[in-house]
Amino acid sequence: MLPKLHAAFGAAALLIIATFWTATVTTIVIGDKYLIAMAKLGIAWGLLALIPMLILTGVSGNRLGQNMRGPLIGAKQKRMKIIAFNGIVFLVPSALILLPLAMQGQGGLLYWTIQTLELLAGATNITLLGLNMRDGLRLSRRRAAPA
Repeated sequence: MLPKLHAAFGAAALLIIATFWTATVTTIVIGDKYLIAMAKLGIAWGLLALIPMLILTGVSGNRLGQNMRGPLIGAKQKRMKIIAFNGIVFLVPSALILLPLAMQGQGGLLYWTIQTLELLAGATNITLLGLNMRDGLRLSRRRAAPA
């Protein structure tokens, strides 16, 4: 049961982050300040879903991997540290700083610097979560294989 929950939590986190990233890029391309502000508002509220999913993914992953060793487990643990760092240091603060700037229709150097940083950190986390999902699938296949 725990492996399925872990997979669901991780997939939900990846989907939420990918949705945030896609909404940001789409509204920037469209260029409508109202749509950009609404995307930023949705992202800020979406953190209430994302943060618990990431926590549940980490807790369930630690529980699953507590008796496991090997390069895949080590790689997943290293990636999760980077994912957490990006989220705490870059993504959450960026979302909370960009929201009022977008609501005020501001788009100066500060806004675009933070926006660029947010997109880079988001793309990094999407990539790392995808790699963790790939390695998790490999690990689950090994557990399911007959001994």
